[in-house]
Amino acid sequence: MDAKALGRRIAEARVAAGMSQRQLAEVLGQLDHTSVSKVESGTRRVSATEMFAIAATLDKPLQWFVMDEVPAVISRRTDAGFDPEVTERMDEAIELLADDMRSLMHKELISTVRRPESAVPDRHEDAERVAHEARRRAGLDNEPIPDILSVCERLGMHVFVGNYGESADGACVTVDGDSDTAVAAAVINSEQPQGRKRVTVAHELAHWLVGDAYDAHSSDSETMVKSVAIHFLIPREGAAKLWSDYPTESPRRRAIRIAGKYRVSWTATVNQLKNVGLIEERERVALAREVPFAGDFVAVGVPLPADDLVAPRLSPQFAAAVVRGYEDAKLTRKRALQMLRGSISDAELRPRDESPFEVIDGDA
Repeated sequence: MDAKALGRRIAEARVAAGMSQRQLAEVLGQLDHTSVSKVESGTRRVSATEMFAIAATLDKPLQWFVMDEVPAVISRRTDAGFDPEVTERMDEAIELLADDMRSLMHKELISTVRRPESAVPDRHEDAERVAHEARRRAGLDNEPIPDILSVCERLGMHVFVGNYGESADGACVTVDGDSDTAVAAAVINSEQPQGRKRVTVAHELAHWLVGDAYDAHSSDSETMVKSVAIHFLIPREGAAKLWSDYPTESPRRRAIRIAGKYRVSWTATVNQLKNVGLIEERERVALAREVPFAGDFVAVGVPLPADDLVAPRLSPQFAAAVVRGYEDAKLTRKRALQMLRGSISDAELRPRDESPFEVIDGDA
């Protein structure tokens, strides 16, 4: 890695840790204040031993210091404002995930996909078209999405679900590819309610689908991204069919069926029912105030689904690629476990066959 780039990373981590150059030098013991300054400016090389000590002192994985940087602006979803500490943790997590994806692509363990749309839709009709096309590419009709992480992978976005505190929802970034193909990385906060997490996954996917990985809160662009996301989760035809299947039920009970079947938050569900013309604005406002209890879903015969976005969870094909890489000796056991991020423990990863020769049937 370029010495100046490494120096900038060390300085960034030191500042984030609230340490001066002198304090870092004192904790390390093996470098004085002048040496730390030279390392950060890129005029002094840092040895492997020193780098291990710096990483441990600043509580950062060594990988973070030496990986290529992802684009500076990352799409984030939150309605509670930005907590700097949580934002930093989430940004670090997505940078590490993106770097792992680059490594797996280099080893030909995961592949890029055709780059998505290059422009944010101008109208809700166009946003719905983007969502419909994404469903078609993912092999979906109008049914609920059973495993949203698997579907995201078919569209080129790999996801890690982790714990990031109550003030964060999720983030995504486009990972390097070429002019025609690429992949995206996303991290999702497991500490949010189940329905909200699925909306967040779809929101980050929508950023990827429209080729826009930038923050645009309270803008027309962000409104269109949200429109793509909700049409992807609850397609018009699917909602209309489920609504018409129970004509004698109240609007609230039918809305509960749709929220339960599609496993989407109550607010997002009633907003979508208004979007597709199944209820009026007056009904939307009234329904939004009557958040259902678990028993309301049971009462209409919708079983409460298990939460499939519990930390730590990785997109299944990403995890499979890591295990294949380990089994094919393209990844060390330690590196594979790092990439798996606790979704598979050391005890659950079988020892690799280190036999130097293939065993032929019939040999003693």
